Formats: sequence, C-alpha cells, structure tokens
Amino acid sequence: MQPTFLPLPDPNAVASDAAARFLALAEAAIAERGRFVVALAGGSTPERLYKILATRELDWTKILVFFSDDRFLSPASRFSNAGLALRLLPLNPKTTYPVPAETSLDAAECATQYERELLAALGSEPRFDLVLLGMGEDGHTASLFPGKTALSATSWVTHSTPGVLPPPVDRITFTFPLINAARNVLFLVTGANKKAKVALWKANSGSVSTLPVLGVAPTDGTLTVLLDEAAS
Repeated sequence: MQPTFLPLPDPNAVASDAAARFLALAEAAIAERGRFVVALAGGSTPERLYKILATRELDWTKILVFFSDDRFLSPASRFSNAGLALRLLPLNPKTTYPVPAETSLDAAECATQYERELLAALGSEPRFDLVLLGMGEDGHTASLFPGKTALSATSWVTHSTPGVLPPPVDRITFTFPLINAARNVLFLVTGANKKAKVALWKANSGSVSTLPVLGVAPTDGTLTVLLDEAAS
C-alpha cells in the first residue's frame, strides 16, 4: 500500500481534517462491529486533534483506546502520550489501555505485558480500525527509530532504547506487523523540519533502517498522510 499524501494549509487544518476522519471511521466501525478500536499518538498536532474531538459527541464507552507508542514514564509525566490524551479527552477508563509503565516491570517486560493486554482485548490477530502516527525529523514513527532493533521485531509490541527526542528514556512501541494489520493508518506531519524526510518518503528513497516510515505499508487498509504546507 502506497501512501496518499494530502497537503493542507497549516497544522490547524491538519487537525481538523484528522478529526473529521476520526469521527467518520468511529461512526462506521461502531455501526458495523459495535466498537471502534483506535491507537492514539503524541505530539503537538495530535494535541490539536484531541482538543477538537473533546468538543464532539462520541460514545467513548464503545471506543477502545490504545497507544501506538509511549515513553516508559508514568501518565502523570508531561512527556507521556497517554497522559496527554487522558488530560484532553473524556476517555472511558474501562476501554482505555495506557502502557503499564507505573508497574515494577522493566521496559521489555512492560512491552510484553502491553501485548498481553492488547491480545486479551482484541484477540490473537489484533486489528485496529485506526492507527494514528506522526513522523519525526529523523524519519521515525511511533518509537521505531533509525537503526534500532525494534525495526525488525516480529511481536505485536516491543521496547526500544531512547531515540533522539527528550527525555532519554526507553520506549514502548507497536511494531510494523501490528501497524500494518490496521484497517486505516493516518499520519499527521507538520513543520518545515520534516520536509526533507517527507521528500524522501514520497520518492520511496532509502531503507526502513534509515527512514522507518517506509516500513508502514498496511496489508489490507488505507495509508493517508496529512501534511501542512511547511512539511510538504
């Protein structure tokens, strides 16, 4: 599956478009299967998206929320992706699954535990209705960083040593097999510092080891990249 790149004027337009897609997919999934299974992301653009979604009418009791990656930190940390969503969205505690980073587990054990929780909720062949992702200026997505062993993981969830972003803590991340099993994958990419990697991505230039976003290719789903003008 090749990405569909959609340029938009600015980060607010990206967030607005993403919100419309989120709402449409949620409505369709709930109508068809009784629930909407989504993986949320972190960052400034998802923050805009979540603020929009918080003003919309959604039945969060029918929305199962996981996180495509997170830092190995408590949700109370300002760097936590789960913490961001929990602060901004009226999530239902019974259907929300933050990475279990507050336990006594180390990062590898935490990834294994998160995979167990995911399989218990979704079954042995987990498939998300929507996976939200971003791209870093080094071309990483989720916590799949250039040159890291997580790029070749065959489990559904794995851990990674720190990438380039602060703070320097371990990460828990979905793997390519889990991301690529999704019905829909939606990237939100903003900022001029992403432009060079976006150009390589569009040209399909490089390898997954150097440009991890190239590893996202749903086997039976859509792949859409929303870009602001600066990134595109």
